[in-house]
Amino acid sequence: MKKIIAVIFFNFLFNWLVAQQFPQYTQFIFNKIGYNPAASGTSINAPYELIIGARTQWFGFTNNPKSAFVSFNYNFIPKRKVTKWHNVGVYVDQDQAGNFVHNDVWLSYTFHLLLAKKTIMSVGLFAGIKQFKLTKNNLDRNDPAVSNSDASVIAYPDLVPGVRLTNKKFFVDFSIQQVSIFKQSGIGGQIGSPSKLLPHYNFSAGKKIKINDFDNLMVAMNLHSSITSLPSAELTVINYYNKRFALGASIRSKNFASAIVQFRLVKNLNVGLAYDLSINKVFRGSPNTFEIMISFSPLFGGEMTENAVKLNVSDCTF
Repeated sequence: MKKIIAVIFFNFLFNWLVAQQFPQYTQFIFNKIGYNPAASGTSINAPYELIIGARTQWFGFTNNPKSAFVSFNYNFIPKRKVTKWHNVGVYVDQDQAGNFVHNDVWLSYTFHLLLAKKTIMSVGLFAGIKQFKLTKNNLDRNDPAVSNSDASVIAYPDLVPGVRLTNKKFFVDFSIQQVSIFKQSGIGGQIGSPSKLLPHYNFSAGKKIKINDFDNLMVAMNLHSSITSLPSAELTVINYYNKRFALGASIRSKNFASAIVQFRLVKNLNVGLAYDLSINKVFRGSPNTFEIMISFSPLFGGEMTENAVKLNVSDCTF
C-alpha cells in the first residue's frame, strides 16, 4: 500500500512541477473554451453560454487532485449580413494537486471571421491573473524550499492566445499557455525554490460524421505538453442521438479509459458525466475518477445545426 501511495504522490507532484498546465478534463469538447479561448462563441446560433464543471481524480485517496471551473461568454452579432462577429467572456478555474493549488481568473475576447459559408476562422485571448498557493501542513518545515516559500502569490499578466478553424464537419485548434508567466512568483513573494515554468501547448482536432437523421458521430483528439516534452494524447469517440443524448468513450495515453454520457435535461440545460478508470499502477490504489459538467446553452454538445439562419451564415457548432 505504501508503494501505491508513493506512486500516486510522485505522479501528481511530477505533473505539477513539470507540467504546470491547465486542468485536464475528459470532456474536452464540452469544455472546449477552457482549452482554447478561440473556441468561445463559435456558434452564431448560441448568443450565450454558461458552463460549470468539476472533476475528482482518484476518488477516495487523501489529497487527491481536484479541478473545477465556471465560464460565461456572450456573442455580439451584427443585425445584418454576418461576415464577422465578436465574443467576450470570463473563465475561472481551480486545480488542486496535493499541497499545491492554482487559481486562474481570465477575461476573454474572441474574433470570428467567416471564410466561407460553412467555415470560420477564430482568434482568441485569455488575459488575467494566476494565483499559486502552497499548504505546508504535511511538508517538512526544515526543508529550505518549504520554509522559504510563501503561502500564496499572484502572478500577472497571464495571457493565453489561441486560434481555431471550425467547419460543420471538422475543427482544428491550437493554444499556448504560460507565454507571459515564467515562474511561481509575484505579489506575495514566491512559491518554492526559484524555477522556470515552461510554455505549454494544446492542440485539438475533431471530425463529425453524420450516420443518419438521428445519429451523429464525433471523433476528436487532444495533444498537450510543454514545448520540451513528449505530448500526452487523448482520443474521444461520441455518438449524439437526436440532439438530446450522447454516449461515448475516451482513452488518455496509458493512464485512463473513460465512459461518457451527455444529455439534454430540459430546454437549454445540458449535462455531461464522465467516469475514468485508471489503467496504470494507480488502479490498485484509487482507480476511480468522476467528472460532471453542466451548461446553459441553446445548443447541445456536438449537434449539427442544418437549418439556415436569417443572418445568412451556416452554423458551425462543434
